Amino acid sequence: MKAWPGKLELLDSKHIQIGIPVFSLNRLVEGRTTGSRRPCPSHTCSGWLIGVLWESGQQLFICSEGWRFDHTKNEIHIVAGGEISARYISPKPLGTPPLPKSQWIKRSELLKRKSWKLNPK
Repeated sequence: MKAWPGKLELLDSKHIQIGIPVFSLNRLVEGRTTGSRRPCPSHTCSGWLIGVLWESGQQLFICSEGWRFDHTKNEIHIVAGGEISARYISPKPLGTPPLPKSQWIKRSELLKRKSWKLNPK
């Protein structure tokens, strides 16, 4: 079985808390967890994918092999892989890059989404 990052609480086998802040590799793009969780489908990866809705409007599943959970701040930080994908085993360019800021959705629209409405614990 694939290892789950310690101290990140599971709600059940397929869900984590909605709304946990997530920060891109360069810390310039912010996202929020959507609550979904599933094993990485790659046979060569021991990680887990979690759903993230980025402030750009992009929704991705990021791999736990490329992110770390900071339980003291209740935040997730991408530490490897693509800028917002954390896809550790993907061929270069390591997953989907962030959209240019000119293409991001309006903040008012983003705040209508459940993962951005809720304040994390």
